[in-house]
Amino acid sequence: MNPWINTAVICCLVGCSKSSDTGSIADPERCEDRAGTVCRVAGTGQPGAVETETSAIASPLYAPMDVAMFDGPDRFLIADWNNHKVRQVIGDEVRTIVGTAFLGDGDPDFKERIAPGVDGTQVALNHPTSMEFNPVTGQWLLPSWHNHRVRQWSSETGLSLVVVADTDITDGNGANSGFFGDGGPASAALLSYPNSIAVHPETGDFWLLDQRNNRIRSISADFSLIDTIAGGDEATFAGDGEPLENARFFFWNPEELQPEPSGAIEYDADRNRLYVADTSNHRIRVLDLETGTTSSLNTGLQSLPDGACDPTALCFPRDVEVAGDLLYIADTNNHAVRVYNLETESMDVVAGTFAMGTGAMNTAATEAALNTPHGIDIAADGTLLIADTYNHRVLKVLP
Repeated sequence: MNPWINTAVICCLVGCSKSSDTGSIADPERCEDRAGTVCRVAGTGQPGAVETETSAIASPLYAPMDVAMFDGPDRFLIADWNNHKVRQVIGDEVRTIVGTAFLGDGDPDFKERIAPGVDGTQVALNHPTSMEFNPVTGQWLLPSWHNHRVRQWSSETGLSLVVVADTDITDGNGANSGFFGDGGPASAALLSYPNSIAVHPETGDFWLLDQRNNRIRSISADFSLIDTIAGGDEATFAGDGEPLENARFFFWNPEELQPEPSGAIEYDADRNRLYVADTSNHRIRVLDLETGTTSSLNTGLQSLPDGACDPTALCFPRDVEVAGDLLYIADTNNHAVRVYNLETESMDVVAGTFAMGTGAMNTAATEAALNTPHGIDIAADGTLLIADTYNHRVLKVLP
């Protein structure tokens, strides 16, 4: 599948026929309450868009890149990447909260640039990649990859407001991409394909993975200051055992004009660490904010034998989520989700078979094939949600 061909616009205008996998009340894929099994909770399994469809399992998605829960595993947001929308699922129902029928960069009257913003359903997006809730401000932070901005969305008002890289635009496809602004307000900064955010739960300050700039940048809760804490111009692996400023990552291959979204960041409040999915280095990097040093988790060394992934090591990991002593990893090109025990340094598989495919539902998660999962989230009760990206669906793994 070519992720740059946007059939969603056509579907929205003329309507797309639903596949036989659209789901219904009697759908055999509806979740059964059995521990360790996987089931479909959003998307049909086929790419497309039917905006009038309100059933989460009957409404198509198009390459969902991430999923983020709120108030438990039955209430979550989806970065519906190639439909250029952020969608909200509550129970069995889905609706669009940010995005329109067409890709773009904001609302026609630019009201999104002036507080308090404009209704999210008037805001055109260009490839949203993730969502992160800020418990201090009570707002969602939404990086929009191809808009090179971060937006803030309120669940109370439904309003969207540009808060990082509030720069002039002529289009949403790279005119405002770049690296600028460290030491100044976030509104004046330039980003290049921002992809992931982690929030400090007590201060509301947050960290942003600036993908094409191969940097981790810190931003204050009031957006008054942006700075780089790690990374630099070089797309490489460097800096383990050294100060954070010496760390180098490989999020963006300079030889590729438009690779896929990659890299992710997660904050571990118990250990005061940031975990970084250093995608093209096939590693999880640890930024220790107490010692100010960088290291890597012991997840094996990926050699790509004959160009294929070696399942004994991570292969292009694209998301991380922490829960106590466990770090969940979207092992994207291994077509699996793994869990790493931060105390024992052991790693296990929780979903996927290491072979690309479309697994049967209501079976053991470790026996169900996935297709390039990019995003994950974990609930307090251990329920796992997976953005099964190129199967165009969101899956739930029951604890």
